[in-house]
This record gives sequence, C-alpha cells and structure tokens, in this order.
Amino acid sequence: GVSRAGPPAMAGSVSSESISHQEVHFLAEDEHLDIVPNFSLQGLHLLGGTYGPFRPQMRTSVPLWLAMLLKKQGKCSVVPPRWLDAATLRSVIEAERAEDVFQGLPHHYIEIATDLCKHAREDLEDWNELYDLVDTIRSVRHNKIQAGLRGLDENALKGVKLNNLSAMEVSVIRPFMCNALDSFLEGTAGAE
Repeated sequence: GVSRAGPPAMAGSVSSESISHQEVHFLAEDEHLDIVPNFSLQGLHLLGGTYGPFRPQMRTSVPLWLAMLLKKQGKCSVVPPRWLDAATLRSVIEAERAEDVFQGLPHHYIEIATDLCKHAREDLEDWNELYDLVDTIRSVRHNKIQAGLRGLDENALKGVKLNNLSAMEVSVIRPFMCNALDSFLEGTAGAE
C-alpha cells in the first residue's frame, strides 16, 4: 500500500499536519443513529460490521453513512438524535454564551446535523431552524475559542482547558496550537 505519512517530524517539533474538513466529515460517518426502515432484510454483512435486522417500522441503529445511503434510496426515515431539537439547541446556545466552559455535545455534532439537514429534511421538525441553531452554536463556540487563544500568555503553560470540543473544532485550531507549541519549544531549546 501507499503510505500517506509525511517526513518524520524534527526533534523538538510538533507535527502541524492537520486533517481536512472532508476527512473529519468522513470520520463522522461511523457515528451511529437510529433509522426506521420500510423494508425487510435479516442482516446486512459488510466489511465494517453487520447491521440489522431491518424490519418495517422497527427502529434500528446504523452508521451515519448507511443511514444516508438508505435515506437517499427512499428505504428509511431517520430518527433525529435527542440533542437535535430546537429547545435543546437554544439552551445550549444560552449556556455557551453564559459560561466559559464548552457544553457537552456529540463529538461530530456539526457533521451529523449538516448531513441530516441536507439529506433527511423531511424527518426533522424544522430543518432550517435546526441548521441555523447549530450554526449559531458553532459560531459562538468559535468566538469563544478565538477569545481564549488570544488570551494566552506565559500563564498558559499551566494548562489550557478545551474540554468538549467537537472534532471539527479541534481540526480548526490544531494548526495554530501546533505552531504555538513549536514556537514555545524553539524558545525553550534556545534558553538551554
């Protein structure tokens, strides 16, 4: 096989290779959610696992990629995750704005919501409002991340708490954090 690994990192250097948004989205496709199939099949045996049995009107859990494939083929409806609800998302927005800590959301909340709002609109209460609320959460959290990173100084060496960040949020700040750590390591190497 072909290796995708780049050259080894220099000693005292942090790899700043980040994964793309498309790669983060690809990883999110393994997250499970419930569907209600409208067909019968004992089981679907694939490389990634066995899914099913599928029975009409009987809820079953499948990876996001399979749910989207079946949805596009008209073979199921998608059961929205509990957190993808307007009232829940509004309270997350309020808490994000009021508190310094990040609220606990699924690690791939952005990608899941995007796919459901794009491919399973008819299965959502008000997909347009849900999409806007998730985008507002993403924006508020992004601003919170930027404000926190701007406030970094020598005291930051004691630790930076970034609990509950989503995969996409980590992907966005990773290059900055790696560059900052490289600069720190270069500074400490010169001081020795």
